[in-house]
Amino acid sequence: MADISLTLSQADQRFAAQAKAASGWRTRVVVMWLVLSVLLLIIDAPMIAAVRFGDPDDALRLIEVRDLLGGQSWFDMHQYRIAAPAGVAMHWSRLVDMPLAGMILVLRPLLGPALAEMVTVVAIPLLTLLATLTLVGRLTAKFFDTETVGIACLVTGIGGPLLFQMTPLRIDHHGWQVVMALAALNGLAARDALRGGLVIGAAMAASLAISIEGLPLTVVFLGVLALRGLIGTAQLPGTIGHVTRAFTGLAAASGALALASAGIFLGTRGLGDLATHCDQISPIHVALFAVVALGMGAIVARQPRHWPVALGALGVIGAATLALYMGVAPQCRGGAFVALDPLVMKFWYEGVGEGMPFWHLPLALAVESIGVPIVGLISIFVLWRSAKRPEERLWWRDHALVLTGALLIGAMLSRASANACGIAAMPTGALILRWIIALRTARPWRRVLGYCGILLALMPPLPVVAWGRVAALMAPTQTANASYTGLPMVSRCQYGIAARALNAMPATDLFLPLDIGPDILVRTHQRVIATGHHRGAAAMHDVIAAFLGTPDEAHAIISRRHATMIAVCPDIPEPSNYMHDAPNGFMAQLLHGKAPGWLEPVDLAPGSHILFWRVKA
Repeated sequence: MADISLTLSQADQRFAAQAKAASGWRTRVVVMWLVLSVLLLIIDAPMIAAVRFGDPDDALRLIEVRDLLGGQSWFDMHQYRIAAPAGVAMHWSRLVDMPLAGMILVLRPLLGPALAEMVTVVAIPLLTLLATLTLVGRLTAKFFDTETVGIACLVTGIGGPLLFQMTPLRIDHHGWQVVMALAALNGLAARDALRGGLVIGAAMAASLAISIEGLPLTVVFLGVLALRGLIGTAQLPGTIGHVTRAFTGLAAASGALALASAGIFLGTRGLGDLATHCDQISPIHVALFAVVALGMGAIVARQPRHWPVALGALGVIGAATLALYMGVAPQCRGGAFVALDPLVMKFWYEGVGEGMPFWHLPLALAVESIGVPIVGLISIFVLWRSAKRPEERLWWRDHALVLTGALLIGAMLSRASANACGIAAMPTGALILRWIIALRTARPWRRVLGYCGILLALMPPLPVVAWGRVAALMAPTQTANASYTGLPMVSRCQYGIAARALNAMPATDLFLPLDIGPDILVRTHQRVIATGHHRGAAAMHDVIAAFLGTPDEAHAIISRRHATMIAVCPDIPEPSNYMHDAPNGFMAQLLHGKAPGWLEPVDLAPGSHILFWRVKA
C-alpha cells in the first residue's frame, strides 16, 4: 500500500456506491441549515433588534468594513478613531471583510445603507453555518448514508463552541476558520492524494491569513500527511517511485500552503509592510512555508527507499524551518502576546476567557469545549474497531489524529475548540445513529436509559447546567448561575440611546472602558482612546492605569490623551474588575458617586443607563 489516501480500486467502488446511496445529502444539509437558521433567528431576535453584538470584535469588524467602503485603502488596516490621530494598525485580514463588504454593496441600492448592513451582519454568519454543514455533510456522505448526514449536521448544530461562532451578528473571523479546518479535513479524505493535498494547503493558507492561530492545526494536518508518507515508505521498501506516491499528499499540501500564503499576502497586505509580526502572517512565515515545500520537493526528487532515511529528511526540514524562524523572529518565541505590558496582560488578556485554557472557563463551557471532541474520539474508536476494510481503519486513524490535535489546541485556547467540535461531528453522528437504530428494538427501560445516554453524548455539559439551575433556585442570584453555566449577565446599557446623544455633539475623544469602545464607535462618529485590541497596547495601558489609579493619576493620563468626556456602563464586568482590585481607585470613586472636582457629571443620555462625566477645561 504505497499511498494511504483512500485510492484503492475497491475503495473507489465502495465510495461510488455510497455516493449513489447518499445522492440526497445536499438536500438534507439544506433542510438542517434552514431549521437551525430559524431557531437562531428566533433565539437571537432581541439581540438582532437591538443590534447588540455578542463580542466587541464583531462591532469593530463592521467599522473596518464601513471604512473600506468609505474609501480607506484596501491595504490600510488602521482604525483611525482609536488612539487618534495615529490610530491602531489592526492585524485582521481582508479575507473576512470581503463577503461582508460584497453583500453590503449588492444590497445598498435595494435596501438602503442601514438595512443592507443589518441584513448582512445577520446573513453572513448563517451562510458560514451553511458552508460548515455542507462540508460536514459532504464528508459524511463519503462514508455513510443520507440519514447519517442529517444526524451529523444535527451534532454540528448542537455543538455550542462551534455554533456560537455562527450566530447572527457574529461577523468576526472564527467561524471562517472552522470552515477552513473542515475543508482541510475533506482534503484529507480525498481519494486522490495530489488533489487532497492541494485542498489542505490552500485551506490552511486561508486559515492562517485570517488568523495565525491556525498555525498549530496546520502542523497537525501536515504531520498526518507525513505519517502517511512514512508508512507508505515502510510498507513498500525498494519499489521504484513508491516514495513519490507516498509523499504526494504532503508535497502538494506544503507547495499549496507556500504559494497560496504568498498570493494571499500580496493580495491582502501588499508590499507596504514587510516587517515581521508575531500576530499575523508575515514574509518570514511565507519563507518558512517555502522551505518546507522545497524540502518536500527534494524528498520526492531523491526518492529515499527506506523509511528511516525519509524520517531523517523530514527531521532536517523541520530543524531548518525552526532554526530559520528562531533566527529571524526570536521575539515571537512566546507567541503573539508575549510582549504585552504586564498591566494589560493581567487586566485585559487574562480576562478574555476565549483566549485562555479551558479550565479558566465557567464549568459548563469548559465541559462542553472538551467533552464534545472527546465524545468524537470515542466514536472514532468504536468505528475503527468495527471497520471491515484496511482503508477504513487507516482513515479513522487519521481522523483521530487530527481530532486529538484539535482537542489539545482547543484545550489550551478555548475559542479554538470550535474546530474540534466540527471535526468531531461526523463520527459522533454516525455512532449516535447506530445507537438510535439499536434502541428501536430494546426493552422500554433500556430505551429510556439509552436515549438519556444519547442526550448526554450530544450535550456533555447537561448535568452541569442542570445543577447550575438547581443552585440558582436554591440561591437565586445571576452570579451563582453564571459560575456554573457561563451564561452572561445581560447589561441594561442602551447604546442606541447613548449614540443619539453622542451624535448630536461634535467629534471628540472619549475615555471609556475597553469593552464598550467598539459599541460606541459603530454607532457614532466619536473617537475613543482604546479598545480591547492588543495592537493598541499603549493606549490600553493608559485606560487601565487611569481607572485603577488615584483621581490625580487619572487626570494626568486623561489630559495627556486629550479626552473631553468619560463614559462608563456600570453593570458590565470590566468596571467591577477595576473596583475589585482598586477599591479606592478612580473607577470605584466614579461608581460610588465621588467624582473629583475636575469632572462634571452630565445626564447626557437619559434612559441609556450609561454614566457620563465632562472633563472641565
